[in-house]
Amino acid sequence: MATANRIQAVANRLGKAIARERMARELTQEQLAELLGVEQETISRFERGSTLPPLPRLIQLADVFNVPLESLLRTTTGRPADEAVDISKMLAKLDGDGRDFVRRWVTEMCEKLARKR
Repeated sequence: MATANRIQAVANRLGKAIARERMARELTQEQLAELLGVEQETISRFERGSTLPPLPRLIQLADVFNVPLESLLRTTTGRPADEAVDISKMLAKLDGDGRDFVRRWVTEMCEKLARKR
């Protein structure tokens, strides 16, 4: 039974990652399904964790999202270094103006939150 629980945990984590990547690209489930050549319900099952995508489909998803395959399977540890890597990947997708805007906003928010302490 422990193996079944681990498989379900992986399916749930993977489903959340697929949904996160899809939404970050402002794609609907239907649009992603079309890109992959599957039905919308297949994407829904993946995201709910009720179906694990086969390896070729995982590779296809990583390619569509332009992310390393392992990033879909990785568990976020919550460690600041891991969070910094995630933020760095997001920033890399922005142009210089976008990165500057985010940097100013983050600086402002951090200063504001530090004053509340």
